[in-house]
Amino acid sequence: MFPMSFKEFLIAIGKGKFISLIEECYLNNTSMNDVFHQELLSDYRNYLCIGGMPDAVKDYVSRNQELSLNLHNILRSVIDSYLADMSKYTNNVTEANKIERIYNNVPNQLAKENKKYQFSKLTKNSRFRDYETAFEWLLASRMIVPNYYVNHFETPLKAFMDEDNFKLYLSDVGLLTELLSISCNKIILDDDFMFKGTLAENYVALELIKNNFNLFYYQKPQVMELDFLIDTDSGVIPIEVKANDHVKSTSLNKFMEQENLTLSIRISTKNFGFENNIKSVPLYAVFCIK
Repeated sequence: MFPMSFKEFLIAIGKGKFISLIEECYLNNTSMNDVFHQELLSDYRNYLCIGGMPDAVKDYVSRNQELSLNLHNILRSVIDSYLADMSKYTNNVTEANKIERIYNNVPNQLAKENKKYQFSKLTKNSRFRDYETAFEWLLASRMIVPNYYVNHFETPLKAFMDEDNFKLYLSDVGLLTELLSISCNKIILDDDFMFKGTLAENYVALELIKNNFNLFYYQKPQVMELDFLIDTDSGVIPIEVKANDHVKSTSLNKFMEQENLTLSIRISTKNFGFENNIKSVPLYAVFCIK
């Protein structure tokens, strides 16, 4: 099981009434009422701080939806429990240390400009083969989520993925916020900060996974980068993630022209819409992509 999705978070905080309205705007590409749009973006930012761990959400609800200092203690407790489980379910101390090293290093590697996970960053001269068993344990436990590089744009994308080239995300965006020591005030006030795009990308990855998508990405250094590619009945659809409303989509436009595509998705803080074959989806509506 994964932590609560944003849709489940809305239900938990008493805003389930918005779900059908969000789905209607998504299907029809019609703008959400601006007051509701801003309110839902505010809920999305709160979710980046809280995440979907039941204890964290319960604390938020019990405090009349006010973030508290106790949130830090709850999230740290979850992280400590995760680390304890790594030792509990692994008899080999060396493997337990490797598991913990991979997990703790995910936030640092997501913070890099090149987000490809590099095992050489863990210890001097380390390679994937040195950490393969630990990596497989983390995948099986669903504590991390992989996004694999593909070099071809045909369905099924899985047939073209590079198993040695991937990004890793944490299974809960609240834990990522905690491990990166990001101030919730910066998130709530929608300030610009170093890891704003990182949080948004991790959040989108989890929402897509919860809708049963496998995750793939494409990158040509200094040419184009697409955060996600998804398989659908209509073929491959590229997805670009923006943490704000600055939605200039150079990579997405190049890719669409190169592949002669008639549909792509841009996720941002902008309202719903459809223009130049790009479907605009607000960050709070990613759960609608199915």
